Amino acid sequence: MTAESRIAALPLWRGQPAIEPVAAGRTNRNFLVRDQGQRYFARVGAEIPLHGISRAAERRCAMLAAEAGIAPTIVHAGDGIMVTAYVEGETLSIASARAPEQLARIAGVLRRLHAIPVQGDLPDFCPVAVSRRYLAQLSDAELPVARARIAACLAQLPSFPPYCLIHADLIPENFILSGGRLLLVDWEYAGNGAAATDLAMVISNLELDAATAQSLLQLYGPVDHAAIETMRIAAVVREALWCLMQARIGGMTGDLPDYTALCLRRLERVLP
Repeated sequence: MTAESRIAALPLWRGQPAIEPVAAGRTNRNFLVRDQGQRYFARVGAEIPLHGISRAAERRCAMLAAEAGIAPTIVHAGDGIMVTAYVEGETLSIASARAPEQLARIAGVLRRLHAIPVQGDLPDFCPVAVSRRYLAQLSDAELPVARARIAACLAQLPSFPPYCLIHADLIPENFILSGGRLLLVDWEYAGNGAAATDLAMVISNLELDAATAQSLLQLYGPVDHAAIETMRIAAVVREALWCLMQARIGGMTGDLPDYTALCLRRLERVLP
């Protein structure tokens, strides 16, 4: 069955759904679904062990986030398909996310997320551990940077124990601003972790300068600044190695070449 036919066969539709592909998503396929005047967003994806992606864990995290009011309402989840209410809005960009009002919204969303305690049925996420796993699996031919430089960087980075739910993939496209309300989408990598990981990812992936990063952290509340700086470096390494692993899984397709180039430039800046 095609992804479209699998979505159409779901028992939740009241009529014959109109299904339109959405050109987004690097590890899944996305669709806009129209049914009896209502719109929905559908994601279709498989397990990806190389990335540690479990669709059951993704579903659980998305449900917890939806219950906390920081993610779209889930209509259906199972068999690799997740259908949520369609959110009318726009994704953030690196430039737009730096605006003071957006920083306040980001800080508020992350506070609500990190108030969700560790869940016994979810995996842990640590960017240092993930980076070491990626590095061990990638060959020298796949690494545009000397393995020893990456390994030396990772050897200096500690891991922090998990104590809350984290998103772990805070790129601009995963923030949706809808009528003044900010929501998070794409919970594939979410799990138990340290709040510093998410805050560091925001600082890194939104390319916040020191002053803007300080503003974000003040809006968020008490934090361990040393831990965030450590995780910022780990987040940069993880994102670059993720790109290289994703190229192995699906090839350099779509926007992955440009995104990989961006992440490798960031990697060069943090390596010893």
